[in-house]
Amino acid sequence: MIGSKRSKIVRGSAFAAGLLAAVTVWQNVRVKLTRYHIRSVNLPSAFHGFRIALLSDIHSRDFGQNQEQLLRRIRAAKPDLILVAGDWVDARHGTLETCLQQARLLRQIAPVCGVYGNHELRRIRQTGKDPLRAAFSRAGVQMLHTSSTRVEKDGMYINLLGIEDPAELPEKPTRQQMTQAVDEMLSRVTHGIQPDDFTILIAHRPEFLRIYARYPIDLVVAGHAHGGQVRLPGVGGLFAPGQGLFPKFTGGCYRENRTEMIVSRGLGGYAPVRVFNMPELVVITLRAEGMERK
Repeated sequence: MIGSKRSKIVRGSAFAAGLLAAVTVWQNVRVKLTRYHIRSVNLPSAFHGFRIALLSDIHSRDFGQNQEQLLRRIRAAKPDLILVAGDWVDARHGTLETCLQQARLLRQIAPVCGVYGNHELRRIRQTGKDPLRAAFSRAGVQMLHTSSTRVEKDGMYINLLGIEDPAELPEKPTRQQMTQAVDEMLSRVTHGIQPDDFTILIAHRPEFLRIYARYPIDLVVAGHAHGGQVRLPGVGGLFAPGQGLFPKFTGGCYRENRTEMIVSRGLGGYAPVRVFNMPELVVITLRAEGMERK
């Protein structure tokens, strides 16, 4: 009898472990769609209803033949602009060509802009060369290397800014040095921007929200935290690089003064395995305050 009970316990445990493993694998390969609506008095009326697809932390992941697992979701969202908040290219896994194929196909849907994350910068530091800049440019992607541009529509415009990830500065910077670097980059890219302009910042790291909010920025899009990697019910993310255990900014919408920040949980599926934390495609719709919903 005792042996029979033990055998049942072992079989039950094996079944539960197998089920958990299957669910975890399923969650790591599927892509979740999350929608946000951002309302602002600064948004020009021509941009009311403007849709942005936010991608982050792809980490050289391949989405199948012709990248269709991802591309069909983005096409269905009908974005006017696609933003990539860093770590498109992984420093160790995958190939650059996979990312460039995605870039060319994404560009057929809408204009694409992005920034480097710590993984792109790490790859550049390891080799001493930057093959990414020219390659993404040929693919039709505009990478904002601590620079700015304008998105224009019907004679109106919004500002689009991008800053580099500060973690890959020479000599492995301290937190204070990273904070200072972010402040200096923001001072450069916001120069000349008017307080009532609608301005979007692409920044890989979400943990500098208080610094972003010191500047005339309406919306920050970020990633890097991978949703906290493991998400616990009622608790949230367990760990994020740059934030440590039980991080504050792992995925969702946050606000500091006039600045709202949307953090993507990312799309990559490499180890460490994500648990209760599906890869995420974010779609943001901009709304001009006072105008009827479309």
